[in-house]
Amino acid sequence: MKKIFGEKKINQFILSFSIIFFIIINFIYFTLNLDVKPNVYAFNELFVNYQAGFIRRGLLGEIFWQLNDKFSVNPKFFFSFFFFLIYLAQIFLFFNLFKRYIISKTVFILVILSPSFLLFHIYSPDLYFLKDSIIKFVFILHAYIFYNFFVMKKDKKMYLKYLKFLIIPILFAVILIHEYQVFSLSLHFLISIGVSNKKEDIKKIFTYYSPLIFAIFLVIMFLGNPTQFENLSNILKVFNVELNSYLSGGIYKYVGSFYKWHFFYFSYNDFLSLFISFILSVLIFYILFQYLIEEKIITFQSKYQNRYLFYFFPILIPFLLTTDHGRNLAFLTFYLVSFYLILNLNQVQFIKQINIIYKNILIKNLIFIFIFFFIFMWKLDQFAGFELQGKPNGILKSSLFAEFIKLIKFLYIYVDINIIDLPEIRL
Repeated sequence: MKKIFGEKKINQFILSFSIIFFIIINFIYFTLNLDVKPNVYAFNELFVNYQAGFIRRGLLGEIFWQLNDKFSVNPKFFFSFFFFLIYLAQIFLFFNLFKRYIISKTVFILVILSPSFLLFHIYSPDLYFLKDSIIKFVFILHAYIFYNFFVMKKDKKMYLKYLKFLIIPILFAVILIHEYQVFSLSLHFLISIGVSNKKEDIKKIFTYYSPLIFAIFLVIMFLGNPTQFENLSNILKVFNVELNSYLSGGIYKYVGSFYKWHFFYFSYNDFLSLFISFILSVLIFYILFQYLIEEKIITFQSKYQNRYLFYFFPILIPFLLTTDHGRNLAFLTFYLVSFYLILNLNQVQFIKQINIIYKNILIKNLIFIFIFFFIFMWKLDQFAGFELQGKPNGILKSSLFAEFIKLIKFLYIYVDINIIDLPEIRL
């Protein structure tokens, strides 16, 4: 009994420390990005709005435009604070779902400190300001609502109310913020069919999602054109914003970019980096959780979720339309792990399986060595190590260790400027 009580206290400490760590590191990057440089692509794209006509990705920028027009809201503070809140929400929702897995500290650390998961956005301003984080937030919110009401409280009607009156309207809005949301609708549907016992239930759920067809239609019809791009660029000069030309070309720009990058610049080293990135970001978690499924340690909420990989196919489409594959891999990782977290976990069986594995001293130590490498010695950047035009950009870089160094430097400078004079360090 004392051992169990002590273990619970240790687990609670690890959980609390992890949450505090993620809050601190996100606060640091929120502070640093208050002084974001104007040439950051992802930040500039946030300004896209409807002032030159209706256009894809314009909703968030239009909201800012109206707030700035009426209240003179500072753009750097508005967008930095907005994304800071999004990342905080992701942290609390994720840890609420994932805390059950802390009985295996190895699995817990492997997931939360993965360079492709909760830490992906911290490595550059372009990642911090990606609208992807909004799409991920909606998915983890949906997963949390499903688990809280349907799994924990066994209240199917309440879940369906939240789906109809909260999740679907949010999804509609997010499609207008970024069309990437369209590709993940199948995964939201995958969550929802967890309440289905028969095919008639699936048809009913489909009707809940049917209004999103109109949002998809709007995105397709208003991809953007050169005239609109030029007008909007002139309007946004007041903020010293330079939009990316892809906004003016729609699907044709994406196809051209994919062809140029992958058939003119793509090399064997790029393929190797992408392949290793896929293994370390996606495949490792698939193997881990699929093993738990086959051992019946985690089980589906409905038989209709058994073929869950089928619902991931639409997520692969961006790999054909874009070149920043690190971003796409981070999407896959987030969706995959978040989906697994809504499934039932047999904690007793989980502990037994862990103990069986750890009885083999060789396997145990190999796991620890791999965990060290996984956390500290590789990094998933936006392009998954793609060496554009021969410029070095491998994935074997310091990741979390580099962030600890940045944290120490930040704290030193912050304390020196705002609290007390610290000893001068001459380099």
